[in-house]
Amino acid sequence: MERHAKLKLALMTMSFTVTKVAEELVAPSGGTAAAELSLPLSSLDHAMGLRFFVEVVAAYEGGGLLQSPADAIRAALASALAHYYPVAGRLVVSDEGELEVACTGEGVWFVEAKASRYSLSDLRNLEFPLVIPKEELLPCPPPSLNQHEMILMMQVTELKCGGFVIGVKFNHMVFDGVGAGHFLNAIADIVRGLPGPAVEPVWLRKAIPAPPMRHPKPPPTVAYNFVRSLRDFSPHAVNAIKDSYARGTSNRCTTFDALASVLWRSRVRAIGLEPEADAHLVFPANVRHLVNAAGGGYYGNCVYCLTVTKKSERVARAPVGEIVGWIREAKGSLAAKFAAWAAGDFEEDPFRVPIGYDALNLSDWRAVGFHEVDYGSGTPRCVAPLNDHCFFAGGILLKQPAPEQGVRFVGQVVTKEHEEDFVQQLKEFV
Repeated sequence: MERHAKLKLALMTMSFTVTKVAEELVAPSGGTAAAELSLPLSSLDHAMGLRFFVEVVAAYEGGGLLQSPADAIRAALASALAHYYPVAGRLVVSDEGELEVACTGEGVWFVEAKASRYSLSDLRNLEFPLVIPKEELLPCPPPSLNQHEMILMMQVTELKCGGFVIGVKFNHMVFDGVGAGHFLNAIADIVRGLPGPAVEPVWLRKAIPAPPMRHPKPPPTVAYNFVRSLRDFSPHAVNAIKDSYARGTSNRCTTFDALASVLWRSRVRAIGLEPEADAHLVFPANVRHLVNAAGGGYYGNCVYCLTVTKKSERVARAPVGEIVGWIREAKGSLAAKFAAWAAGDFEEDPFRVPIGYDALNLSDWRAVGFHEVDYGSGTPRCVAPLNDHCFFAGGILLKQPAPEQGVRFVGQVVTKEHEEDFVQQLKEFV
């Protein structure tokens, strides 16, 4: 009994795995000349309806340039904010009732933390269930600060092995994935000794077209009890799908095309929609190349939503190569559809995308920049999105944890009753 009591006490003690050593607002170094400026958001920021925080963590080896990761990153964050001065501001409501950024220079909430019981190897490549609860890896300001007005928050959790975990929450109204990747890489550039960001940031929201806005889509009301899915696809598995498509069509396809086809068909087969019911695949496409004035360092939302819709039975029965063709056809229409949207020449708002259980929303984070952030000890061992959602089926493609070279899919795309069928459908490809 005494041994059992000691074990229970040890487990209770272990539940608090992270110690928050220091918490503060980090302001731009040297201040900012635009401290009182208010900046409007773009039509794409508003069209996406993205007033929420994206939660992401990345795990790193120790060593390199970093003797104290938290100190180095805190200092570099202040320097980066001098270039990204709006990020140190706050989201406010304008006189016209629209969200905009007030460049107050108040700063980014920054947390230095330690998880002295854990090494990088203990974290199991950030697979779920997380060894350290996500709430302990992500920053959370005190009630005296309104976090809904904040644009970005950051936490550095140092591990006993010298490795560390970066936890970030960024407001999707201000950043898309590529934009957040720019900002994190700017911090890393400065940590490694550069005088400033290698890619100069661009705010230029006025470069984004502003067609007449349609009435916003009503918020979803049906919630689903999604389970978490994680599947790794080896390079061999991915290439087999791509090679099969090439043999059948004499055309090439991307890794996204191949895996989106597999994931969509597997899910449609698993969830058992009525044969004549519509099934949807929704994915964002980067349109920076179609908005030339925005420049390479543009960090606002700059994506257009593409949707592929087919009857459920057709998706379930189609060869993977045929589904790849549908996806490539949708991607091929991007320039024309974006131009029509920019000119206001559309009846159905392309941003009012399907979000019911009949739709799979899939994003690709492999090239947005998160996997390239190097604070001096190398790129991250692994990256993981941590958002929980219950109103839409959403998944993300990531690079497989190093040193593997494949692709990792993580998501919340099926309920418990369909989990086993979804897993069985994917076994053919993993």
